[in-house]
Amino acid sequence: MLEQGLDIESQLCPLILAVDEGIQLWDSSGRKRFMNPATLQQFGEKVAAAAISYEEMAALCCDEMGQAIPPHLFPVAQALTGATVASDMLVQLQAPVSDCRWLRLSARPLIPQGATAAVGILSSSIDVTHLFEYSQQLHRQANFDVLTGLPNRLFFADRIKLAIAHAQRNNKLLAVCMLDLDGFKPVNDHLGHDAGDLLLKEIAHRLESEMRGEDTVARLGGDEFALILGEVKSPIMVEQFLQRLLDVIARPHLIHDQPVRVGASIGVTLYPTDAVEADQLLRFADQAMYKAKDGGKGRYHFFNSAAELRNKANQVLLQRIDAALTSNQFLLYYQPKVDCRSGVVVGMEALVRWHHPILGLRSPAEFLPLIEHDNIIVRLGEWVINTVLAQLVKWREVGAVIQVSVNVSARQFIHGGLEQRLGELLANYPPEICSQLELELVETAALEDITAVRQVMARYQKRGVKFALDDFGTGYSSLVHLKRLAVDVLKIDQTFIRDMVEDPGDLAIVQGVIGLASAFGLKVVAEGVESIDQTLLLLRLGCDVMQGYAISRPMPVDRVGEWLQDFHPDPRWQLAGGSYPQRGDFELLLMEVFHHHWLEKLRVAVVEGGEPPDCNHDNCRFSQWYSDSGIRRYGAFPLFRQLDEVHRQVHKQALRLLESLAVLPRDEVDFHAVEKANQLLIAQLSEFRKMQSGIF
Repeated sequence: MLEQGLDIESQLCPLILAVDEGIQLWDSSGRKRFMNPATLQQFGEKVAAAAISYEEMAALCCDEMGQAIPPHLFPVAQALTGATVASDMLVQLQAPVSDCRWLRLSARPLIPQGATAAVGILSSSIDVTHLFEYSQQLHRQANFDVLTGLPNRLFFADRIKLAIAHAQRNNKLLAVCMLDLDGFKPVNDHLGHDAGDLLLKEIAHRLESEMRGEDTVARLGGDEFALILGEVKSPIMVEQFLQRLLDVIARPHLIHDQPVRVGASIGVTLYPTDAVEADQLLRFADQAMYKAKDGGKGRYHFFNSAAELRNKANQVLLQRIDAALTSNQFLLYYQPKVDCRSGVVVGMEALVRWHHPILGLRSPAEFLPLIEHDNIIVRLGEWVINTVLAQLVKWREVGAVIQVSVNVSARQFIHGGLEQRLGELLANYPPEICSQLELELVETAALEDITAVRQVMARYQKRGVKFALDDFGTGYSSLVHLKRLAVDVLKIDQTFIRDMVEDPGDLAIVQGVIGLASAFGLKVVAEGVESIDQTLLLLRLGCDVMQGYAISRPMPVDRVGEWLQDFHPDPRWQLAGGSYPQRGDFELLLMEVFHHHWLEKLRVAVVEGGEPPDCNHDNCRFSQWYSDSGIRRYGAFPLFRQLDEVHRQVHKQALRLLESLAVLPRDEVDFHAVEKANQLLIAQLSEFRKMQSGIF
């Protein structure tokens, strides 16, 4: 027995001395009898003392928050009472903090057969540092903003729910604030994105320093932040805090040794005064923030409860919409989706319309926003799905096999029992019909409860239903979220498509979404395509499937068959070629769009006034690209080298124009010279791009 002082080491298997797992043996009073070499490596030489007690070993440990471990909670102490336990704790040695380790400690009593009391304790310690650090890393990536370290939109959504529950239990007020920086864009434009990132980090640090323990600050994306202020005693308390916050943000920031000033506009809403649901609080705070901006910026604005009274007045309209649904006043229009590279119609999108008996046909923009947070939208969504399924059967009977996509609201998807109701609807139709259905969910709604959305998708993807992420790029989805959702299709939002031909920023976003879809093996659809220029540009970037007025306007169901028979691909689509561009080709295209956009900004400044773009040749984005990656890639081509002189002429003419603008009236300034020079640059750049790719 241990109490009789046996030679412990000589009785142990030599393997115990060699294993990486720490193993310890204690007597019934909690004194050390044996520790293997791995234990000494984990805890250090302090535990090498002949009769060290478990209390002394516990003193070397602290919990995740850095607090000391009470000796009676140490696993050995608990085992002395007869319990078998396991726990995680951080072992902090006298070495630097970076050497701290996470150990899983466990202990069990040694009770001989027939005995009632423990004669000793056997404990072990396993180093799980790498597992803990990996878990922490995943947690941070999923819940915290990479740039500022603040909670992200996903984590903020959880915190606001917890804050509401806490305020409800304690009968307290809760303030939810949306904060948007004023004057941030000029920092990015004039000092660069690195400076903008440094400024955002500084803003985040200042906001955090003002928060109390019960408060939360998160970065939702861009220069937009959200705040939760708990334990609010009165609106006056919130006003005082927000004024202090505005003053803190307005203090100069030193960025790249330059003083930078920005302000903030803050919208505020109170729980439960203004609303009781998280999404309503955020929406009201966002509305109030825009009121603050409209009021002159650099201020805060409380949500006007009178707006809520107007919402109540809308109940009459909600009742009419509900009655319209009951009396079959809604109908579906269908907008084709076409693969413009192959010239094949690949599907339709079902779009709801309200045929009002007096006002006539009403677009969804007139009634959907009113019902997006009401159960009416759930009923309407189910009607749309059921109507589409029935129509798919009719089309199949006449030989038309068409995939149809249906927009599903966030409320229907997450809170409307869609998982069960969709199963009930699909049960009435054969598998081949179900496989022709595609459900579209907007990106911001998908992130509201990503776990619930993922479960619904996984269940019905097995039954052939496809899922698309609509308005992609307008939310704050990360690659982790995109991977977890496992959708089939990404739809590029029409706001980026609209200006992509003139705006290099939108063009880069579109190209990025297309590349992202390709990397994840997803189909990509561009919506809102309205011109042949947009169509050709999308084809060149690798997006083949499109919908929009350039192909067809939405049409009633009785015109779909005729349209399908009469449809012929636009022969101009073939101008885009049959292959996709390389990265270098895209850079050439991006420079074309950039200089077109630069000239347009210069024209607006001349005609309408305002700050002109930078006309210095050396500061031009084109010049920086040309002298760096451009010359490295294309420097051997004489035509490319000619571009430099043409580009210098553009900026020379632009500087002359600005000199004229300083002494002449705007209507007497000649814009023709710089415009002609820029057209020559674009033409030569386009010619070189065509020569390189053979498809542009």
